[in-house]
Amino acid sequence: MKRKHYVALLIICVFVGLVLAEGSWRLISNIFRGQTEVAKAQPLTIYPDASTPFPNTTITGYAFNISINVENPNPVTINGKIMVNFTKPGISRGDVVVTSADWYEGHPLYVWEYGPYGDTLVFIIEVNYIHDEYFHFSQGLNANITYFTVQYNAEGTYDWALAVIQ
Repeated sequence: MKRKHYVALLIICVFVGLVLAEGSWRLISNIFRGQTEVAKAQPLTIYPDASTPFPNTTITGYAFNISINVENPNPVTINGKIMVNFTKPGISRGDVVVTSADWYEGHPLYVWEYGPYGDTLVFIIEVNYIHDEYFHFSQGLNANITYFTVQYNAEGTYDWALAVIQ
């Protein structure tokens, strides 16, 4: 019942607003109206390209490249940034270094380092372009969308995670 009241109040407010707008703005066109139904987007699938997997074992100081694939099942382009996290008990800045010399749509990439948050270091990879910091994941497979370099500088066992964020 409250919902009907809110809808009626909204309609009255819109009508009054349009009347006031017409008086102050002097409308010279019709009022174009419509309705849009918004559905939940399907999640993207992100994974390292098979040619550059995360190694199961490596040594300190050895840098390796990871190339990222992102599959978009949606019928539109989804914009996002790449997040990679590394977790290890007692982790500190410098234990893991992530860099990228890659370019995307004519612009270099930038890697932000955050943390540590508890035992986790967070890295965000974005496009270094003042007008658009996002990767544009078009429908279907976005193969080798970017690559980045990872170097572990401290011994231990690290858990890592990749994701696309907005």
